[in-house]
Amino acid sequence: MLKIGDTAYPSLKGKVSDDEWNIRVQTAALFRLIPFMGWDDLSMQLVSARVGDDFLVAPSGLLFEEVTASSLVKINLEGDVVSESPFGPVQNAWYPMRAVHEARPDANFVIHSHDDIIAAVACNADGLLPISQSAAFAIADGLAYHDYEGVETYEERIPSLQRSLGANNNAAILRNHGLLTLGYEAKHAFMRHYNIRKACRIQLLANSAKHGELIRFPQSLLDEFRHELMRVGQADGTMDPWPGMLRKLTKLDPSFMD
Repeated sequence: MLKIGDTAYPSLKGKVSDDEWNIRVQTAALFRLIPFMGWDDLSMQLVSARVGDDFLVAPSGLLFEEVTASSLVKINLEGDVVSESPFGPVQNAWYPMRAVHEARPDANFVIHSHDDIIAAVACNADGLLPISQSAAFAIADGLAYHDYEGVETYEERIPSLQRSLGANNNAAILRNHGLLTLGYEAKHAFMRHYNIRKACRIQLLANSAKHGELIRFPQSLLDEFRHELMRVGQADGTMDPWPGMLRKLTKLDPSFMD
């Protein structure tokens, strides 16, 4: 038996399919990376992953740095727990994640953060400006905006978020709030979050240092970044930082794989 605080729970390694176990490990890695990267807001951020027709979500009451592969709670689309666990999900927190998974079959992994740097740009009416390479990649990759309607943990707010995300956007800045990124693989959701946060930080620094108008990329140059995204996606993987991030996590604390 494994234990977090006073709660004991069984290891699921060897008790679920190899595919589910790999998804669990990748998802637990995302949870651990959020505080490591400085994106955390205690446990009030969200990560979810698709496993077959069901989904993995955070166990209620745990810090992200405590989450393990076996502690993740499996639920169905309606949010009902479908596997035995001493932990429960945060029921209402499932709604924004459900919105993305339900609308986008390609959204196998979803991250939602309230990171201060991203939230600061989300409060700006102009949103993310095309003033940096990071921003250009984010815009070319498909970046949506969703107007703030209040706390999103209500089922009736699912359709509005789905309309804002659309069929081709891979991230959504939630105005006055934060960010959603999705990915076919865990690394895609992670790298999109990383890149947009970097673009937001550059924008805040540029605004604080400016003595004139910021230089924006012309549309013709932004269009070229769509080609660059395809070219990077067809690379041989030598520029993929995800394996290295997993090695770093393993060196720091391998318990995420429990």
